[in-house]
Amino acid sequence: MNKVLLLFLLLPFHLCFAQQGNPILIDTAKKFDISRHGYFYEDRNLNLNIDSIINLKQANKLSPLTPGKVFSKGYTQSYYWIAFDIKNTLNQSVHLMFKEQSSSINRLQLFRVDTMGKIHRLGLTGDHFPFKQRPYHNRSFIYPLVLGPHEKATFYLWADKRGQNMYMPMSIGRDIDIIQAEIPQHTLFGFYTGIFVFAVIFNMLLYASVRDKIHLYYAIYIFCTLIFILEEEGLAFQWFYPDLPGLQDYMRLIMASLSCGLLIQVMQLFVNQNPENSRFYRFTTYYKRFCWLMSIIPVFMLFKSFIALEKTVFYINNFLALLTVIVLIICVVERIRAGYKLGWYYFIATVMLLFGVFNYVFNTLGLTNFNLLKPNGLVVGLTAEIIFLSFALTQRYNFLKKEKEILLEEKSKHQVDLADGIFNAQEDERTRLARDLHDDLGGTLSIIKLNITAFQQKVLKLTENDRMFYDQTISMIEKACADLREISHNLMPKNFEKLGLIETLKEHFNSLNHSGKIAFEFVFQVEHPIESATEITIYRIVNELINNINRHSMATKATIQILSFGERINIMAEDNGIGFNPDRDKKGLGMQNILSRVNYLSGKIQIDSNRNGTTIVIDIPLKP
Repeated sequence: MNKVLLLFLLLPFHLCFAQQGNPILIDTAKKFDISRHGYFYEDRNLNLNIDSIINLKQANKLSPLTPGKVFSKGYTQSYYWIAFDIKNTLNQSVHLMFKEQSSSINRLQLFRVDTMGKIHRLGLTGDHFPFKQRPYHNRSFIYPLVLGPHEKATFYLWADKRGQNMYMPMSIGRDIDIIQAEIPQHTLFGFYTGIFVFAVIFNMLLYASVRDKIHLYYAIYIFCTLIFILEEEGLAFQWFYPDLPGLQDYMRLIMASLSCGLLIQVMQLFVNQNPENSRFYRFTTYYKRFCWLMSIIPVFMLFKSFIALEKTVFYINNFLALLTVIVLIICVVERIRAGYKLGWYYFIATVMLLFGVFNYVFNTLGLTNFNLLKPNGLVVGLTAEIIFLSFALTQRYNFLKKEKEILLEEKSKHQVDLADGIFNAQEDERTRLARDLHDDLGGTLSIIKLNITAFQQKVLKLTENDRMFYDQTISMIEKACADLREISHNLMPKNFEKLGLIETLKEHFNSLNHSGKIAFEFVFQVEHPIESATEITIYRIVNELINNINRHSMATKATIQILSFGERINIMAEDNGIGFNPDRDKKGLGMQNILSRVNYLSGKIQIDSNRNGTTIVIDIPLKP
């Protein structure tokens, strides 16, 4: 009975000190865990002050933190209070630091209550205040603490993180160790920042060099993700705009939305997604525009905002981060299934990003409470994606180069086939025209001549003027027959298919030397048979060279050589004429005919002309 009465009497004291019996004991260790000793309270009505929370703690109304876990409650519209007791077990004073390293808190204030119940305010800070207002100038929120020998104190942390995810990693350690721990963290982020900056500069230089828009969009995407990562760690606020408090929250939203839209744009360019090859093209185009539109809303929130809008934008941005990665994978897989092998590179890069994004978003929403990699999954995922995708862009150029070579080869083949068709059609038409002229018109002219000559006896009775007219008519008919034979011969030499190139040219030169004013010499050495189509084209080239010499050179001597050397044939035309200006006279019809036929045979032509004569050398590869 006495024991029960004693317990009843001690109950108020137990309630008063129940949450003060588990202090953090400060000894020679470097760091101390708050999660095993602290308590928290959610102020949903936003009306508690330090006195209220002290009373709640004494009344055992606070909830214990989860041991070994980061304090995380997901998106919040409440204030939160964290309480913990510290006791120095040493015989000397200790210099400690309390560190809250989420780097993004609207307002944060630490209170110290000593054993006498006196309250000490250790400073109001947060990213809604200038950077210089922080108790310790660091990207994280750090409060210096000093405890005398065997001193005990209770600390209360008030945190306003409304409109964001309540994720607050906290720790206490000796000041020198806390500061030294920041060095490798800054070194690590300096390393990642260097990679991102290099990737931005590299892609901007590539854009300036090759003018491919994918590098411009990719450089902007990398820059936006870099700003986002630095914002997450509080470094952007510290380095770039320390006197613009409040901007940090909205810059993260802007950069996140821009990055999602830019990543879709880069994907479309990388895998060559268009309306003809993708049924998702219209959706991805509208989706990226929606992402870019979402990046504008936080700009207006800088001037006027309210919790409902911030909450909506917060959830939409996290949803966009997840959806963007899923859309990327679906679209890339579609292109891979369509045979676009280069899509595998983008698929692997996106999978690398997938785990980092999911880890970050789930932590942000309070669904998980861990980081897959250090410093966090998002940073590592983005870095891996950027490195691999930069490598993939180089492979893209190799792929496009090979594809271009194939297209050029197909185009060249098509051009050759087209040229073959044109030249074959021309030769067929020449043959038909020569045959028609010879058989039809030539026969008709012959009959006309016979009919007129049949009147020779009667012509003797005509007057002298009439006889002169008769003789002129006979001469004109004979000239027409000769011109017809020459035209027919030029269109298609008689018996060319039977005699071949060399014999036909020999007959032609014999005819020229008997009737012309220029002495032609024909030199030839052809070891192997030449394809018939090539032979007739060479004949046309030589015939055009002869015509040019006859009409324009005013030469007395000329030499034509046709020599074959293995798989090549060489044509050389020389004369002792007055020469011509190759640059000006190349536009003439004769030279144009020669050049077109030489190009058709994939040959090369060299012209050397002056007042002492002209030399034209044509080199033609022979088809196997």
